[in-house]
Amino acid sequence: MTNPLPRGIRPAFPRDTPAGQMRARFLEVLGMDHIPEAVDATAETVSEDGVHRELRLSYVNSLGETLTGAALVPLDPPGGQVPGVVCMHGTGGTTANVLARELEVDPESGQLRGWGRELASRGYATISISLKGSVVRRATEEAWEEEAKLLEAYGRPHAGIVAEEALLAARALGGLPEVDGARIGLTGMSLGGMATWTAMASDPSIRAGAAVCGVLGSLARLIHEGNIWRHSSLVFVPHLLRYFDHGDIVAGCIAPRPFMAVAPLDDVDMPSAAVDDLVRTVAPAYAETSERFVVHRPPGGHIFTVEAFEQVVAWFGRFL
Repeated sequence: MTNPLPRGIRPAFPRDTPAGQMRARFLEVLGMDHIPEAVDATAETVSEDGVHRELRLSYVNSLGETLTGAALVPLDPPGGQVPGVVCMHGTGGTTANVLARELEVDPESGQLRGWGRELASRGYATISISLKGSVVRRATEEAWEEEAKLLEAYGRPHAGIVAEEALLAARALGGLPEVDGARIGLTGMSLGGMATWTAMASDPSIRAGAAVCGVLGSLARLIHEGNIWRHSSLVFVPHLLRYFDHGDIVAGCIAPRPFMAVAPLDDVDMPSAAVDDLVRTVAPAYAETSERFVVHRPPGGHIFTVEAFEQVVAWFGRFL
């Protein structure tokens, strides 16, 4: 099937965005006109295993929806506090899989299980969440797209809601007494990976990020060369290409903070050439801090592997 848009199409009313205005413009495109500095979250202890306390944190997003995150915090944190990481699964995932007792590859889906709990065992407090748009949050695909149509009329695309929810989870986790709120990282797979980089670009307080198969490269190249039928409307953020593409956002809104992406060479969600575009655009922004920007390009497809998980752990070990 051929992508429906002509290759020569250009954005209507394109605008150059000065470097100092990149984040403000990105927030406008995402419809994020308010990012709370703190979240009024209720915490309920679910269990203790002698090492960690598992909490259910509840809070509300800007659409009035009550959200729930599963947090794991150490019972006796070294130095009184530990860094925190928001863990976000992909569209078809669940927090139960992220918090599975064993780090293992699911034989049916091929996806990694237990990575949120394993990350907590490596010295972090974690919160595992199901983002808006994940299968466990939406009624049907049709209802999801109907909501997207209505929200976009208000300038509130789903991509902005997803980024907001990642930041709300970061605030909720950072507000716990065991957690150093100044050392919060974001990581996720697929939809969770997209939430990682969009939320980090939106909020300079996020210390470090690691996006796995995060639909990150070039939106323009994805439209013309990629498998657009794999994606919901969430990926095609209205008006984004009037101002910038993915690489411009990472360079202008994330750099020089530590950011890592895992972009497998055969990931069907983003053309490999689009990732090449990203690296070319972003690398100059990290010219003096090149160790803070890494894109891993392993063979393989849209899968969160044990190897990728260990790269995420090593990344946060260096920068959180």
